[in-house]
Amino acid sequence: MSRIMITSDLHYCEPVWYEVTSEDRMARLIRDLNAEYEKEPFDMLLMLGDYSLDFWVFPPYGSVLNRGVSYTEKFMADVYPHLPPCPKHMIAGNHEQYGNENWKRITGHERRMTVPYGDYLFVILDNFGGDLDPTDNSDGTYTPSDISYIREQMAAYPDTKVFLCAHDFNMEKEPQEFCELLKTEERIICLFAGHTHRSDITDLGEDCGHKCLIRDGQFSYSRDIENSRWGWRELRFCDDGSVTTAYITPDSDMVLGGEMCHHEAGRQDEMVLIAPSK
Repeated sequence: MSRIMITSDLHYCEPVWYEVTSEDRMARLIRDLNAEYEKEPFDMLLMLGDYSLDFWVFPPYGSVLNRGVSYTEKFMADVYPHLPPCPKHMIAGNHEQYGNENWKRITGHERRMTVPYGDYLFVILDNFGGDLDPTDNSDGTYTPSDISYIREQMAAYPDTKVFLCAHDFNMEKEPQEFCELLKTEERIICLFAGHTHRSDITDLGEDCGHKCLIRDGQFSYSRDIENSRWGWRELRFCDDGSVTTAYITPDSDMVLGGEMCHHEAGRQDEMVLIAPSK
């Protein structure tokens, strides 16, 4: 049995949410992820974007252009080295509009990548690759999934089952060819994304072969905080051949509606992605 973890929307930045500073939130993230790792180690941490609000288009606006501060750089210095001691892979979100050279300089990672994992393949896309290195603050420019890249990577690893990952999959902005790929390619198991600050699972319907889009929650803020507390998503590979996923939420305390609220650790949105082998 083995497992990996998927995070997104951590947002190390200036705003304070639920009366918890970013510094305190990041300390909690480090503490809670390491506690999860100590309880049962995981093989890999996939990070699907939004470590900052570096180019935010709303007040107090992006810290890079307005104040010369890169919270992505601060994340790499203050947080990344203290995360669990497993391989880590990170892509940019819509708030890290750095061109690939700047992104590599800051993080050591590419804006997109392919990660083999035994009999599985994670094709991790850059779906906010438009209008990079902006001179004005931006909410990010969505770019449809690179279908040629997906096909190339699947051809290079022909015996694997495939997970597609991105900061977001905006199906209204994806071409029909992407839906056809999902419908006809049985090797694609599901899609993982962040961006909405929610944990939920959506069946994309018959046109997409009923593949599921699975959201990875947040460790910052949510418009649905009661149902999407701070946490991360687990992907578990079981000895019987099954693959399951669940959203893990650690103990947390935060101020909601002026009152201190405690959340007991739990699991939600559990799903079997691959059934046990017969």
